[in-house]
Amino acid sequence: MLKSLLRKHKPLLLALALGLSVFAVSYNLLSAYIKTEKVVVASKYLEPYQKISVSDLKVVELPQKTVHPDSIRSPEMLIGSYTLCPLFPGQIVLAGHVMSAGNQPGIAIEIPSEERAIFVPADASRAVGGLINPGDRVDLIWSQRGTSLYQPGDGAVTVMDNARVVRVVHDNSGDFRGVVIAAPPDICEAIAGYLETGNIYLVLVPWDAPGDGGTLNTEVWPGK
Repeated sequence: MLKSLLRKHKPLLLALALGLSVFAVSYNLLSAYIKTEKVVVASKYLEPYQKISVSDLKVVELPQKTVHPDSIRSPEMLIGSYTLCPLFPGQIVLAGHVMSAGNQPGIAIEIPSEERAIFVPADASRAVGGLINPGDRVDLIWSQRGTSLYQPGDGAVTVMDNARVVRVVHDNSGDFRGVVIAAPPDICEAIAGYLETGNIYLVLVPWDAPGDGGTLNTEVWPGK
């Protein structure tokens, strides 16, 4: 029965064998002509400004014609460098995605071109007990020095609302000393003036509060 079945389907089996043979020969020939190149890709998600380690990378081979000219070919070139943007698993790492280890990024890389960073000194008693973290939003409230009697619109004023906290500063003993915020240049100038004539309180803003910072109350200026 088996022999009769084989005889019956002999043309089909011969065609299948011939097709497989042609495929094998074609694959070997094409493999010889398709050049590949090793490139470095991210092995997992990497956040911006993250220091790159060996486990963050892997090497894959891609057809040479599909490889971007700025692709990194050797993982050793990236160890200790810093990412400049998010990198997703399997994403090819380009030269523009990283910063060399010799140029460790400071906070300037986190400041948009239309803003500036300014340090706002405040001890914990004027800053929600020091319970402020980078990425939080705070309102800046100025209180004039020497004001013995509070009068609405005179003793205190909101200098800026929804200011983005870039860094939280502590001294060597770990005590809270203030925050670095990002703000437009004109507001930074105003904050500097307010700091010379009074104290600034930092008021924590809820995460879901509307607004993106930049409001400057000009009704009360330092020295008035």
